Amino acid sequence: MRISAIITTKRLRLRNWLASDVASYRKHCNTAAVMEYLGGAVPPRSVRAEVMRYQWHQAKYGFTYWAVERKRDNALLGFSGIIVVPEAGSPLRGKLEIGWRIRADKWRRGYAYEASAAVIEWAGWEHPEEPLYARIHKDNAASQALARKLGMRRARALEAMQAKVDAELLVFKLTL
Repeated sequence: MRISAIITTKRLRLRNWLASDVASYRKHCNTAAVMEYLGGAVPPRSVRAEVMRYQWHQAKYGFTYWAVERKRDNALLGFSGIIVVPEAGSPLRGKLEIGWRIRADKWRRGYAYEASAAVIEWAGWEHPEEPLYARIHKDNAASQALARKLGMRRARALEAMQAKVDAELLVFKLTL
């Protein structure tokens, strides 16, 4: 059974998470390559908990990091979407954070850009007064390039405050 998409693009469907997504997400997105700048692969129970947090976030706020699925074959590619930053110590707490994660065997095909550009368009309609932020590891050149391609720029004042919590992260901002 499939559920309705929140956002569709030419090639992709962004939708709510299903319990049946956990195995595919764990297999393809909990790898050394994908998790390189996120602390490395995590135990299977942590992946299940992550998907449950996304489901909870959707229920509470009406948006989340949605599952990204390729239309032509229903392959789960990863996620893209927006969350409300929950960390108490972060200067971004309570702000909207855009995020993306695509499985490594599908990198360099434009999926992260296509999905995230659609998320930004959605946010412009649903949250037009709120800027979007992205926290990106300082060594993750690909995600930094994607953030810039999406129109995001470094937010150096927030970045300096974020450095007190995690000096490895750069902060990008997009005003809608």
